[in-house]
Amino acid sequence: MRSLALLALAAAAGCSRPATRQNLRVWSMWGGDEEEVFRKTLNAYDPQLENLPSVSDDKTIRALVAGAPPDVFTLKDPSALGALAANNALLPLDSLFAAAGLKDDDFTPGSLSQCRFRGKLYAMPYLLDCMVLLYNKRLVQTPPRTLEELEELCKRLTQRDSTGRLTRIGLRPPEALHLLGAAGGQFWDERTERVTADHPRNAAGLAWYKRLMDAQGGNEAVEAFSAGFADDMGSNNPFFKGLAAMEFSGQWNANWVYRYTPGEEIGVAPLPFPASAPELEGTAWLGGNLFCLPREGKKTAQVWEFLKWTQTRTGQLQFASTMHGVPNQRAILKEPQLRTGAPWRPLFARFLDLADSPRASHFPVLPVAALYQSELTAACDAVRYGRKSPQDALKTVQAKVARDLEKYR
Repeated sequence: MRSLALLALAAAAGCSRPATRQNLRVWSMWGGDEEEVFRKTLNAYDPQLENLPSVSDDKTIRALVAGAPPDVFTLKDPSALGALAANNALLPLDSLFAAAGLKDDDFTPGSLSQCRFRGKLYAMPYLLDCMVLLYNKRLVQTPPRTLEELEELCKRLTQRDSTGRLTRIGLRPPEALHLLGAAGGQFWDERTERVTADHPRNAAGLAWYKRLMDAQGGNEAVEAFSAGFADDMGSNNPFFKGLAAMEFSGQWNANWVYRYTPGEEIGVAPLPFPASAPELEGTAWLGGNLFCLPREGKKTAQVWEFLKWTQTRTGQLQFASTMHGVPNQRAILKEPQLRTGAPWRPLFARFLDLADSPRASHFPVLPVAALYQSELTAACDAVRYGRKSPQDALKTVQAKVARDLEKYR
């Protein structure tokens, strides 16, 4: 049963240094320049650690099923964590965490909750992603605080040429999860252990998204304009080129904007919130790099020494200063070397501050998280294309996800 469940997931997935060096096998998601950065981080701990780069979650899951996993591995898609934990594929880390003297309060808000399933710790974070509002200061003097302000601003910022074609939009169409996160989306009821896809806040978020598309010329026009956008990873990023005045994105942009644009023209602000929910002010949406141990691993003690090192000042600064991720240790957020020096560092510091907000949130860790997120994206598309109302689209999500969740009861 466990092997079948993990194979189904695979199909869906698309400190001090140890006294004796160990030839640990690490499988990581990073490739290219990022793999070089991670390799240097491993070398700072122990050059003998063996890293296999660019490993997909599919490959890792199949290795778990075959009983031949690495000693430690990353998850490219954190939504896989719940299903792996539910199928007893991962080693709970609670006793190791406690014995190491680590404390929840030392961690950035949201970093450990991304690693817990049903109250148990199944992963360790090693840097976070912090998604907030980026805006072009030439076009936006004061960033919008609420979604309603954002909608009105987008209406004014959207431009067309003499033929009526869009030449600029106010906000690049956000991903469904970032949109719903800004709207204060509710996805799971901890008390009843039930999905809440049809929560009124989710419906309000999708309704706002439809209004946003209309404010920028209608979904068809925005879709046609967005189809010409180049890859985010470089100088042709549409936000950098002024094709969108704002976007929801993460901290890696702090370095890029100074490489590809006059960086002082870019501002960072919390995600806007519904005017009816002022308690959501200061919202950021989090992702993260998760490291997991196979339940039947043979080198648990040695791997844990490495993971414990990743939580030290040395380990956090080594990776954060080169990978440009947000430290998950709160004390490191204030480190001067992450905030000053290079021209882009002060902008990066804004992400560090926003990641420490009590309103920073993330998607719940569930065994059906991958399906749930996919269905929410489909619901968002159905609403923006006018095929369904927000309520009807979310009813479909609720039914599908709740039905799939029953397999894990």
